[in-house]
Amino acid sequence: MTYHEHPEASPQHLLLDRSPQALTLPHMLQARHLRLFYGDLHNHTGYSDGFGRPEDALRQMRARGLHFAAITDHGEFFDRDTAIRDASKWEATARQAAALTDGDFIAIRGFEWSSPRQGHSNVWCSAEYTGYHSTGDTSMHAFYEWLARAQPMASTGVLASFNHPGREVLCFDGYVFVPALDDRIVTLECFNRGDEYGDAYFRALDLGWHVGAIGVSDHHGDDWGSPAFPRAGVLAPSLMLPSLQEALMARQVFATRSPTLALLLVGNDALMGSRLQLSPQEPLMIGVWCHDPAAKRGRARLELWTNGRTLTTVHETRGLQQLRWRVTIRPQKAGEHWFVVRVLHHGMTLAYSSPIWARWL
Repeated sequence: MTYHEHPEASPQHLLLDRSPQALTLPHMLQARHLRLFYGDLHNHTGYSDGFGRPEDALRQMRARGLHFAAITDHGEFFDRDTAIRDASKWEATARQAAALTDGDFIAIRGFEWSSPRQGHSNVWCSAEYTGYHSTGDTSMHAFYEWLARAQPMASTGVLASFNHPGREVLCFDGYVFVPALDDRIVTLECFNRGDEYGDAYFRALDLGWHVGAIGVSDHHGDDWGSPAFPRAGVLAPSLMLPSLQEALMARQVFATRSPTLALLLVGNDALMGSRLQLSPQEPLMIGVWCHDPAAKRGRARLELWTNGRTLTTVHETRGLQQLRWRVTIRPQKAGEHWFVVRVLHHGMTLAYSSPIWARWL
């Protein structure tokens, strides 16, 4: 089976050993020298409208077993007096993140652009910050211009996300797609605290955004890193910031409400996040691997969704341990098509994959 790589994408290749043991998810990752890391990319402290200092949040998340975490206090607050009145809060966040980063944990400085009309957007790893008071929010234009030219910290890249999409009325100018930001806006929050935004995820994909799925806590208390909150699973070769950034840019990420769930989507031997160009008669062979060692027995359902928020097919079974599923997609009409897996357990949505994108030439 062959596929053609999108000129702007770098899909990981999976040379599949068809033996039963090799088709388990851990072996699939090992074959590509990838590891699964869990983290929370949306957290607040007393530097905006939460509690404590960034170092308090980061220490707690590291102690609770997260591999990475971002502090994303509201950009509109950095120049105001807040509950924690440290001087130069933006610079102080960077110092505390650097001090808490080691070989077992990556701390990331970010901020949240927080328009009460357009919506909120996290920005990670930038050298500067902004807020809607500075950019305005009658449209997304000024913020998008700022984001396109934002300078990164050191050699790392600036990345961004759509947060709890649809909560605010204008919703990022109705998700109008901006090609210039395709490499910077890389994720969308499918889970935020107890809320689910799957329909908004599918809408953004329909409108052309190439965003991966993440889960976040985004609480404003002092219970950072709790396993009760959603999180993101990232597939990366190592626990270093550049590797995490590359994985996010490749959309090798999934959203989960379970702290122990692992999810992998493959299309024609390319990992989720890949953009494939296929010949007119070439099928898309989708493989799904799902494993949650802590999941109690119960009805599980895997759903494959595509353009137009269309449910293509489902797979129902019991349990979520070493679950495998294969689907063959016949060649589709011209245009780009996205394919996402949603995982349900006991009737509750538990996870979303990032998409595979395919275009039949």
